[in-house]
Order: sequence, then C-alpha cells, then structure tokens
Amino acid sequence: MTLSTAPIIKFGIGFAMGKSEIDFIYTDFGKEISIGKYETLIESIEKYKPDAFFYEHVAIFKNRDIFFNIAKRYNIPILYWAIDDPIEMMSESIKHAKKSILTFTPAIECIGKYESMGINASFLMFGCNEEIHRPGKYNKKFDHDIVFVGNNYSRYPARLQGYKIMLEPLIKRGYDIKIYGNKWWIDGSQKFTIDKKFYGGYCEYNEIKDACASAKIMLGVHSINSSSTMMSMKTFEILGCRGFYITQYTPAIKNYFANNKHLVWSKSHLETLRNVDNYLVRKSDRDYISLEGQKECYLKHSYKDKVNFFINELKRKGIWKYDNIYSNA
Repeated sequence: MTLSTAPIIKFGIGFAMGKSEIDFIYTDFGKEISIGKYETLIESIEKYKPDAFFYEHVAIFKNRDIFFNIAKRYNIPILYWAIDDPIEMMSESIKHAKKSILTFTPAIECIGKYESMGINASFLMFGCNEEIHRPGKYNKKFDHDIVFVGNNYSRYPARLQGYKIMLEPLIKRGYDIKIYGNKWWIDGSQKFTIDKKFYGGYCEYNEIKDACASAKIMLGVHSINSSSTMMSMKTFEILGCRGFYITQYTPAIKNYFANNKHLVWSKSHLETLRNVDNYLVRKSDRDYISLEGQKECYLKHSYKDKVNFFINELKRKGIWKYDNIYSNA
C-alpha cells in the first residue's frame, strides 16, 4: 500500500509495480496523516490487510510518529524510498529510515551511512516507463526554442547554481525561452525569479511529453551536484519522452550518459550559450541525440527492471518470504 499518488509513484515506480507480481494499492493517506486524519487509513488497513507500506520521502509531512505507531500496532513493515537523498538524508530521510524494514536510496553514497547506523539500505535510482514516457504531440503552448519544466526551489545551493548556469544567461540574452512550474518563479521573495513574460504557468505531468515534442530544447537543472548517482528525475522523463535535453553538468549525469550522444551538458553559463546556439540550428543532430537518449533510458533505466530489482532485493534480504507476503520479522 502506497501513501501517495505523486507522479513519481503513480506514473513512475508504482505504475511498474502495478504490472508486476506485486498487488499494489494506491492511496493518498500521506496527506491525511499530515493533517491529523487517520480513520480512512485504519479502515483500509483492516479491509485490505496490506503486507507492507511503500512510500517516498515527501509523502508524509507531519504526524509521522503517529503513523509509525499505527504501522507497528498492525505489524505492517515500512519500505521507504528516500528520494531526496543525499541532501535531505540527515534532516528528514533518517526519521523514516529508522522505522523502515528496508530503505531505498537513489544516492549510492548514502548506503554505507545508513548501514553504519544499523539501517538496512539498498540502491534504487529513478527511471522511466515506456508506456508513459514516450513522444507526445505538438502543442502550441510549448512551441518555443527552449523550455524548462520544474518548480522554483531556493533551499538547494546546487539548484540555484543550476539556474545561474542554465536559465539566467538565456533569459538575459532574450532567447525564446519559457519556464513552467509553480508561481514561485514570479515571487519576489524567492532567491531567483524571472520576469512574467518568461513564465508559462504550471505544466501538468501528462503535458511533459507534449513539451518535449514541441520545444526544440528542454533544459535540465539538478538540486544535487555532488552525488555519483543521484540526479533529477526529469532527466529520465524527458529522455524517455525523446526530448532534446541540455542539462546542468553533474557527476551523476556524466556517469550514466554520454555528452553529445544521449544529451548535452553545460558546466558554465558560457557553455550553455554555446550549446544552445550550436543545437538550435541543427535539427538533425537534435533528433539523433534525443533518439539515442530515449534508447539509453529504455534499455538501462526502465522502471520495469527496477521493480524486478526491488523484488529481488526484498527476497535477497529475507523480507519477501513467499509470493506477495512480506515478513514482519
């Protein structure tokens, strides 16, 4: 039983789990728990008798201890995906990880740290689903030379650096760029803001594939630039949708993708300008790279394969004792 229907669950790993041998139940109980409502959670536990809870980092904002007590009362183990590691590991992830029977993390550097604290941990990166992350249709809304889809967060230094590398130089030079996300982009209290003329409003998750089909260039920014494995989940979504992707450089990007083959990376604002100028006029190269990026994602970053790994990890660690039943030991 999940506690969230966030896109990373509903359209990501949860979608693939639902097509596997796991009997997967979607709920939004994380939101209810966070506002102090537990009745529906308890009713569903008693009705469905879930073998485990599986949820991602942001599913529960408040009242986590009450949830932990409910899970303990009904003897239901927790499988936790710490999707904001490594940056949130010690501030937030650890609170859930300590209560989990197994914690998954997309940051391989965190596994040893968890294990040093006696926490069972395994590696699980983001990915894509071929049935969802596929080429979309032309949409005039996204018919721009350059598009960025993502919310404006000021609390991550690497992300702010990414804005300076990927967004600011293009805005200052007056390129045909549109930024989609929450209204914090035009909120003057934020550390980085844009003029309203560059703001396109919110982009629904199911519109991302159309943005990739309509814009010449999709930009990428990352909240973490120090991990060898953790990168923005948009990387896999955009590549899966066959978007031509120019992204902020990170070690993880370099470790998993080839520059100018699967995507294009920029280490500075000047490199961003050069890359954009270079590829805006080279449609055949954009088409080739976006297709190769999609192939790479489908081949090596499919959620179907990640779910198989997920199940095998549960079995390897003695958590999955037999079909569809988790050990509470």
